[in-house]
Amino acid sequence: MTVSVSKNRSLQNRAVLGVSMMLLGLALYPISDAFLKHLMGTYTIYQTTFLRALTRLIPLLVAVSLQGQVRQVFVTQRYGLHAIRLCVNLVYTYCFMVTFSYASLTTIYTLSYTSPFFMIVLSALMLKESVGREKWLAVAAGLVGVLVAMRPGSGVFEVVALLILFATFLGALNKILMRRLASTEHSLAIAIYPNIVMILAMSPFLITCWQSMPWQDWGFFFIVGLLTAGGQYAIAQSLRFAPASTLAPIDYSSFFWVVALDFLWWAKTPDIYTITGAAIIVGSNLYILYRTRREQAVSTAAA
Repeated sequence: MTVSVSKNRSLQNRAVLGVSMMLLGLALYPISDAFLKHLMGTYTIYQTTFLRALTRLIPLLVAVSLQGQVRQVFVTQRYGLHAIRLCVNLVYTYCFMVTFSYASLTTIYTLSYTSPFFMIVLSALMLKESVGREKWLAVAAGLVGVLVAMRPGSGVFEVVALLILFATFLGALNKILMRRLASTEHSLAIAIYPNIVMILAMSPFLITCWQSMPWQDWGFFFIVGLLTAGGQYAIAQSLRFAPASTLAPIDYSSFFWVVALDFLWWAKTPDIYTITGAAIIVGSNLYILYRTRREQAVSTAAA
């Protein structure tokens, strides 16, 4: 009996640690995005994107050197799939970087919560996964939330919102391709290659648009790299201590961070349309998660 109680406490402590790590990781990403948005008020998209990729790459290369497995990390037989994924990631990242110049963090994050909807569609088309009627209805409800948040007819913002949705679609496609690569490729390679491609793609533009930077801004860019690397590490570690089904609903804690950052940094508050749209989108996503858990439980019981 004592052994059983001790084991349950140990599992509970690991779950708490996992949730805490996930909350930390999800806090670091919006903070790094806030620094980026601030820097983009001074520097071009090309320079900002280049330095973002560079400062992300440095911690990853340090991780490779510490592991001492350079060949195991970089050798691959799936050049074609890597190439497709890297092209998708390049366009997806660039589109999101453009939106930072025009939309608030709250708006960008709200519309990017549609990623699970695109994941369902792409999983059905590319991975031939079965999708029930209830999930399709949840997707439809989520799209209503998107329309509320977008406020059709609002002019320029409508174009920016469509760009965010397009980038989110590419982000979902990127995740599907990553899922395929993860079965054979090293996780560090999957993280490193996009940053190398981004650096190479942005470099030609720097010839005409590079702006000299004070040491303070160099420091800000390295903070972005460290925050992003820290966020990646915290989220990866959280999955070691708690199951993904426990951590999934926590994804939306980032909404509170972006609202706070928009208010504290740029004195912007979300309007009722954005909040209502976000509530509908998040609610639809949580229902999809609920249905997925039920389907997994039924499948496990049948097995």
